[in-house]
Amino acid sequence: MTLSAEWRVFGEFDVVLVVEDGIVREAMTADPVILHDFLTSMSGLHSWRSDHAVEGEKDRPEPWGALVISRAETGEIIDMDPQRFWTGVHIWFRSRGVDYDTPIAV
Repeated sequence: MTLSAEWRVFGEFDVVLVVEDGIVREAMTADPVILHDFLTSMSGLHSWRSDHAVEGEKDRPEPWGALVISRAETGEIIDMDPQRFWTGVHIWFRSRGVDYDTPIAV
């Protein structure tokens, strides 16, 4: 079992996918908390749960939109679009006066 996660731009919103051996297992609407975990520790990878249906062609990552970054369960970057990544970091974090690795208030 090879587990990874992907941040993708999907129409008007972004998603974070949990992918196992090339098959999408979970699909969540991106938010600052999930993206923070995804970009720093990936500690929630096993506990993230879908808020989107994963069925039909959506069991593959590509129909979920353009790839921003994908990471292995161990944290290594598998693939990345640098322009989309830094644009996303700006939109989700820096435009709000924080960065992706700023601790999240509990």
